Amino acid sequence: MPASIRVPDQARALLYHARDATPFCSKDGQACASLPSSVEHRTVVPLRSAAFRDWLTANFYKEYESAPSLTAFRAALRTLEARARYGDFPAVPVKQRLGFEGDPFLPSKIILDLANPAGDVLEITSRGWQIRNNLKAAFRQSTSTLPLPRPHQQPATSNQQPVTGNQQPAALSEWAKLFHLSAPHYATALAWLTSALRPTGPYPILVLNGPAGSGKSVLARALRALIDPSAAPIHRLPARDRDLCQLALQNWILVFDLVHRVPYKLSETLCALSSGDAIEITQSDLRDPLVLEVARPIILIAPHDETQRAWTPPRTLANRTLTIQLEHIALPRPEAAIWSTFDTLHSPTLAALSDAVATALSRIRDIDLGNVPRFPDCATWTAAAAPALGLDEAAVINTFADPNSVWAGGDPLREAIHALLQSTGSWTGEATDLLNQLRTSVPLAALPSTPKGLSQVLASVAGIHITRTRDENGRRILNIARVLDASQKKGAGDAQPTPVHL
Repeated sequence: MPASIRVPDQARALLYHARDATPFCSKDGQACASLPSSVEHRTVVPLRSAAFRDWLTANFYKEYESAPSLTAFRAALRTLEARARYGDFPAVPVKQRLGFEGDPFLPSKIILDLANPAGDVLEITSRGWQIRNNLKAAFRQSTSTLPLPRPHQQPATSNQQPVTGNQQPAALSEWAKLFHLSAPHYATALAWLTSALRPTGPYPILVLNGPAGSGKSVLARALRALIDPSAAPIHRLPARDRDLCQLALQNWILVFDLVHRVPYKLSETLCALSSGDAIEITQSDLRDPLVLEVARPIILIAPHDETQRAWTPPRTLANRTLTIQLEHIALPRPEAAIWSTFDTLHSPTLAALSDAVATALSRIRDIDLGNVPRFPDCATWTAAAAPALGLDEAAVINTFADPNSVWAGGDPLREAIHALLQSTGSWTGEATDLLNQLRTSVPLAALPSTPKGLSQVLASVAGIHITRTRDENGRRILNIARVLDASQKKGAGDAQPTPVHL
């Protein structure tokens, strides 16, 4: 066992062992260090973090086989912080997973951290994309960050035609089929994914709505895994806004499950994080707090639950949402088979998304959509990428501008009506019969107490068309038909109701 060394000598030894670390300051004022993690790769960590403390303590232990004193460690840490702030290295931006060069609204380059042991990054420009060693960009990685695969183009088959015009790339088409996405759902998912590869907000909040067995959680995991895989991809919605902000500092994409309702305080925080929120981090040693601006793509999984009372999100939250209304999957595949196929498609799908971003970078300055009522920046960006996604500008504008894509919250009555119409598309009978049928699946608190009250409330249920007639005995008969969306209307004939999005 080596003899103990004095505190000043310990501090000097710690600084000697920290010579391989490059201290610098981030653009937002946080003291960081670039640490060697392999021969050709370096990792960026805050100086006041457990990762840096463990790295320096491990180096000290290798020589002295003992731990440094707390006083010596504090002295060395303060010296390194002073070097970071007043040293020879300029301040650089430190990003989480996604970086850029140039103007954040009109970037010249987008950089995606692959977070692999080789330290590779995916650089996307208007001329295409390529994988490079990370020599300039600084990325912060949390303990749950997982690596992305190296993207590569899907090999062409003998009967596969090259992508031209608005033809869907093969990888994206197969990915959509894997998760049972219809044409409108495909457009919404691709619009959200492409927007999530923009370097700045505001970002739309994607809401996955549907009954049990519709694949909401699996789709949410897949959407996140495409560009920001994590060991813990899905969380429950935190009870405090500070915990929500902490998750935003550690992840690029946030996914929350079982969202039946959102408390007003958390609703404000979600809105701020989707647009760009200033998060204050308290520092020790009487330093001024750090202020970081954070904007994140967000997914909310909102399952149908007949035991919950009706709830409508605040307008500020609803206006920031895009909704995918999923249906029950009649013949579901085992998740093991789904993820096996996903792993096969991951690399070519990431390549297809990279092609779309490169297309957006080359066309963004030439796109003018006029006045889009919601998410004009995301709509312009996605419209610029549309040719590489197999979309057209009209589909992109409809995805963002359609008022029926706004999240309407949870309503057991509305969900029960749509479940009733799922198989046949229509229902005919008296209001009394309908009320008795709904009482078997909807809590009494969510239902009117009389057939007349139910008949009146049905007029406010979105996505259905109601006609009232009388039979030969003079009884009042309700004819309820499900309103088809645009993709279903296209092949259904002229006798169908006017299309709207549910």
